[in-house]
Amino acid sequence: MTEQGLAPWVLGGRYRLRARLAAGGMGAVWVADDAVLGRQVAVKVLGEALAGDGLAAERLRREARAAARLGHPGVARVLDLGEDGGRPYLVMELLRGESLAGRLARAGALPPAEAARVVAAAADALEAAHRAGIVHRDVKPGNVFLTRDGEVKLLDFGIASASNEAALTGGDLIGTAAYLAPERVLGHDATPAADVYALGVLLYELLAGRPPFAADSGMALAMAHVHARPVPLPEAAPSVPPSLAAACEQALAKDPAARPAAATLAALLRSTAATTPPPPTAGPTAAAALTATPPRAAGPVAARRRGRRPTAMAPGRRSRRGALLATGLILAALLAAGPSLRGLLLDGRRPSGLTGRQPAGGGQAPGLVQAPGNGQAPGLGGQAPGGATATTDPAPTAGLGDRAGQDDGGGSGEEGDGGGGGGSSGPG
Repeated sequence: MTEQGLAPWVLGGRYRLRARLAAGGMGAVWVADDAVLGRQVAVKVLGEALAGDGLAAERLRREARAAARLGHPGVARVLDLGEDGGRPYLVMELLRGESLAGRLARAGALPPAEAARVVAAAADALEAAHRAGIVHRDVKPGNVFLTRDGEVKLLDFGIASASNEAALTGGDLIGTAAYLAPERVLGHDATPAADVYALGVLLYELLAGRPPFAADSGMALAMAHVHARPVPLPEAAPSVPPSLAAACEQALAKDPAARPAAATLAALLRSTAATTPPPPTAGPTAAAALTATPPRAAGPVAARRRGRRPTAMAPGRRSRRGALLATGLILAALLAAGPSLRGLLLDGRRPSGLTGRQPAGGGQAPGLVQAPGNGQAPGLGGQAPGGATATTDPAPTAGLGDRAGQDDGGGSGEEGDGGGGGGSSGPG
């Protein structure tokens, strides 16, 4: 009977096969109706060519035992295990969504925050397996599933190895060449660190849109993991935050001892995702919000925050007050010069006895003081009418000038701030 001819075959008198979801070297996965509990499930059926293969049947049983032992929300649940007409089958929860392999093929690389979230969730499931003494040995995009609700599920423990079980393959290398850890290529036993390395490869692929290594043959690809260095993520995917690239690099360390444990990697990825700023939102709504926001007027709170004297006076009134102060100070300076200068202003004649020379002894003219700095009076903006330099007592004018400057500066500074698929376990 062909694989397509299985439908509507009923397995074990209970599971009626409806539609094939996927097919692979081990067999096929089907949507089936559970006649006993009245629900839909996923059924993995061993391929017809492998029906009498004891090793393939043991692999299916091992997958069922490993997944059932874990009981972790990040591992697809195993519901039943049976055999019908010499064909072993495995019943699992039916998942709606797509594998990471399908997601990559459909849309390419994931946003950095989403890639970190997905791989962190897969690392949680692997940590549970490692604590139970199970090494997955085949972590790859096809065995990580994204449900429609955003959950991440780890699939296919068919070649998983447990500490209390004999080697499944008699020493042969099993796995997918693109995700093999260097020590496994060299013939060493699979350890939890090998699963972490595969997660690093997976993370690199999700971020860059391609695996870290490529080659013309499986053997050349496997050896690249031993000897080659991938293109650094900042070059392969410039938008990836440095902290996320560093976490990926740790997982891809050639030395197994230099890789973090699965739980540590999950924590690293979540910390990088939490500090990764969201991509900028560009569009008419954002632009309209920017142009429609009026400048904030200076208020007492803003002025105190800047260390300046609070003021509620409008900018126009501040300008008029400054002009009146300047005019008053100029008049005071001119009047302080004495009666002779007042007479000059009144009748336009040069007063007698005013020579423009300082008195003997180098002192200053009576009623005048030396202007600070550039010869201008502090707090005044330059020269008096008629070109004469206006000077006066610096003590009161400095205070007035600073205060006016604070009011204006506080207002303009605050304005500047304000204005400026469906499926379940893989077929094997």
